[in-house]
Amino acid sequence: MGGFFSSDGPLYQFLDKVGHLVLLNIIWLLCCLPVATIIPATTAFYYATIKSVRRGHGYAFKEFFTSFKNNLGRGIPLSLVLVALGLLLTFNFKVSWQAQTKQSTAFAMVYLVLLFFYAGFVIYICPVLSRFSIRVRPLARIASIMVFRHLPVTILLVAGTGAVAVFLYSAAAAAQSGEGTSPALAMLFLLPGIWCFASTYLVEPVLKKYMPEKPEGDKSWYYE
Repeated sequence: MGGFFSSDGPLYQFLDKVGHLVLLNIIWLLCCLPVATIIPATTAFYYATIKSVRRGHGYAFKEFFTSFKNNLGRGIPLSLVLVALGLLLTFNFKVSWQAQTKQSTAFAMVYLVLLFFYAGFVIYICPVLSRFSIRVRPLARIASIMVFRHLPVTILLVAGTGAVAVFLYSAAAAAQSGEGTSPALAMLFLLPGIWCFASTYLVEPVLKKYMPEKPEGDKSWYYE
């Protein structure tokens, strides 16, 4: 029983991971506030989660800000472009759907499909950005290939991310109207971290297919 509650026991290890995920979750939310830093913040969120929380290398706080700083140059332009594109696709979908004609409904379906692939690209680009030190254009090409070549994984990632976003939006809306409960709203500080951790089990097998073969004797954490 003492082993179970010791610092090396499963309970402590579990609580330690949850604590780090909450910390990363809060830092990520704060770093996303400027909007232009959404991509580097999400990249750092993934990087710190997979490296520190899941693989146990380094300190979560330090790993987050190391990645965040290193990817600002590539991440800020990507954020601005992707946010603008997402708003445009969403606006066109809403306008087409609300028109309620056969032609507009057909256009709405097209925009819905485009939004799906857009979401898949945004989800993949952050792990790719965290792993490869190359220019934005080849990064975007790798992420685009992943979306289509690994479609079943893409569907799971988009569905999971969408479910988290809908839950959090509903909780925030309910709280704003006075009908929500604090536990539901508190998930804002935990649920994204849980999903980020869970998504590493989907993303990492895909990422490894695009990494160079492991050099003999290389003990880098991302080859684990």
